[in-house]
Amino acid sequence: MKNILKFWLAPLLLMALIFPVGNKVLASHRIYDIFVAAFHWVFSHASWHVAGVAYIIFRKSGHFVTYGLMAFLLYRAFRAGRRPCLRTAWILRAGVAAAAYGFLDEFLQSFVPNRTGSVVDWAVDCAGIALALVLTARRARRLDEGRVPSPGPNSPFRALFLKRPFDIALSFVGLALSSPLWGVIALATRLEDRGPVFYVQERVGRHGRTFKALKFRSMIRDAEKGRGPVQAVENDPRVTRVGRLLRATAMDELPQLFNILKGDMSFVGPRALRPSELEARGNPGVESIGDIAGGRERHSVRPGLTGLAQVFLPGETPRRNKFRYDLLYIRKMSFWTDLELIVLSFWITLRGRWESREEKV
Repeated sequence: MKNILKFWLAPLLLMALIFPVGNKVLASHRIYDIFVAAFHWVFSHASWHVAGVAYIIFRKSGHFVTYGLMAFLLYRAFRAGRRPCLRTAWILRAGVAAAAYGFLDEFLQSFVPNRTGSVVDWAVDCAGIALALVLTARRARRLDEGRVPSPGPNSPFRALFLKRPFDIALSFVGLALSSPLWGVIALATRLEDRGPVFYVQERVGRHGRTFKALKFRSMIRDAEKGRGPVQAVENDPRVTRVGRLLRATAMDELPQLFNILKGDMSFVGPRALRPSELEARGNPGVESIGDIAGGRERHSVRPGLTGLAQVFLPGETPRRNKFRYDLLYIRKMSFWTDLELIVLSFWITLRGRWESREEKV
């Protein structure tokens, strides 16, 4: 049973959600309006025709990536950890199953309002399937020939091999399901102080590479003016009324689903810290992350939306203690550990205890 869940859960969840969720989202004019508004915000001089073409490319790219991911997960399920890694039967089964599902999806769209099946869409699906399986077969052959080291049963690489496809699938689903909340949060934020809805922060990611993390703004405008980056404390006067609710439920981090989809972050991992940050307790001062014990080692994996330290330690715990938990996670991480931490994180969100200075779970 464990092997069935381990290898078949991810592709079956993706297949179960593509038709009922994906088609409903794509049939909504609201998604088109949001995309066009965002496109014009980035490319202010673009015409409506260009924005429409960009939306079509966005949709087709979604087809391509989603079905490529499905084909890879199906190959992994058919293989079920057996050796040799490359067998033509597994590749063919994965390709036929993914292409058949794509054909069924296009056929059933004729029964969905505002949606029609398309041979072009199915061709795009099949192109994504073909590319994914070609790359999968190439890597499998390299593994069989010994040109790529085969990960051991407890290797962190084995966890990462499943981790990225899982992140892509779950972030896509999360964006679709949370989309109604975005408008509510944006409206509440604007009504409170007429300030910007989003806040962009520079964070340190895998291998020390910096990236732009997107969040809903939870503090007053210019909260760091004259002070620099300072960790929030209990009853921080900089946090807005809407922000207190967002931070307690972690809803302020919903936009980071885009960072996960892009590959800057993972769902589970060490918290993404800023390049320099003033400690909220002790002697304030700029302290390099690399100078703290364990700071460099924790950059061997992608930072996470949640993690061992985020779930089990209060927010004001010194970073040295948090880094110990991060290193423990890196040594012990597995697919099942990630699932457990994600479930616990949802439980904390439902209870609104992310800002608690006591035990959260």
